[in-house]
Amino acid sequence: MKASETQVQKFLSVTETRFVIPIYQRNYDWSVTQCKQLLDDIKHVGRGFEDAHFIGSVVYIHDDIYTSTDIKELSIIDGQQRLTTLTLIYLAIYHLAIELNDENLKTRIYELYLVNKFAPEGEKTKLQPTPQNLDALNYLLRADNTEEFSGYSRIIDNFEYFRGEINQDNLPIILDGLSKLMIVEISLERQKDNPQRIFESLNSTGLELSQADLIRNYILMDLDRKNQDRIYRDYWELIESLAKDEEKNASKVSDFIRDYLTLINKKIPNKNKVYEEFKSKFPTSDILELEAILSPIKSLAKFYNKLINPKNETDIEIRRQLEYIDQLEIKVAYPFLIKVYEDYSNKIISKDDFLEILSFVQSYVWRRFV
Repeated sequence: MKASETQVQKFLSVTETRFVIPIYQRNYDWSVTQCKQLLDDIKHVGRGFEDAHFIGSVVYIHDDIYTSTDIKELSIIDGQQRLTTLTLIYLAIYHLAIELNDENLKTRIYELYLVNKFAPEGEKTKLQPTPQNLDALNYLLRADNTEEFSGYSRIIDNFEYFRGEINQDNLPIILDGLSKLMIVEISLERQKDNPQRIFESLNSTGLELSQADLIRNYILMDLDRKNQDRIYRDYWELIESLAKDEEKNASKVSDFIRDYLTLINKKIPNKNKVYEEFKSKFPTSDILELEAILSPIKSLAKFYNKLINPKNETDIEIRRQLEYIDQLEIKVAYPFLIKVYEDYSNKIISKDDFLEILSFVQSYVWRRFV
């Protein structure tokens, strides 16, 4: 591990380097309020009230991994929200420079902080965000006023905020403030350090990341990029898609994993200890073992999806029973029901048996109410 204090501009302007947000990281989710606070801090230091301003740490794994064009890749495990937001500030300045016809500023911002000048198109961006954000970032880099971005992205929202706040009058203050921002960069080597343990210590309060976030990171962090992408694509992405309350657009992955652990361990883990329970039950980073672990979870996720979204069940009689269970909020029965659902799907029990079980669960709850 190597730690050193450095200027943000120096860190971002290193040539032939790419800051990769791993696929296991959560989505970019800074609010406009958080963006305003950072911009206010930049203005404050830019007006000379401080000689420097510390904005936190950036932790990355350096595996000496290079692309085919010798671009060094740093895998960011902490600090992606700040790095992404700083990139949006530089993008707002880049767009302003275009508007002002300031070719010198435009070129300096673009080539120092936004792209690797000599890299091919697919590897140009200095920041490689998660797939959900890549289209939005590329759209902003194109700076094409005739093009509109389709869909929703927090990247676009926060860029628009900065674009509205940064103007010709305050630009010198903001540029001066950016030059005084400081971070502590912490470089880890996968084979020598323990990135997973360091990541846990950085998030030990459990306030920033959900139990599902921690489990996803635990599964994927120690894998190489190729296997990270494959395991995420073949397993975790589908689990996240299925374990979602579609009406509320809310992730239920933490609840689903808790129910799965309840099913296999025959005891209910504390809601705040699901990650610890999962890690204790599955202490491995071996790729084959991980696939064996994730395969039954993925398989059961499709039944969990119908429990929390009864409309997705095509059989009218079963759907009606699932709707009753959903209305009664019989969540304590979910571990049992996803297994019964699987048995029905595998024709171990008949449809009549399945309907009878669903009816019995409702009757049991009603008797408890009475």
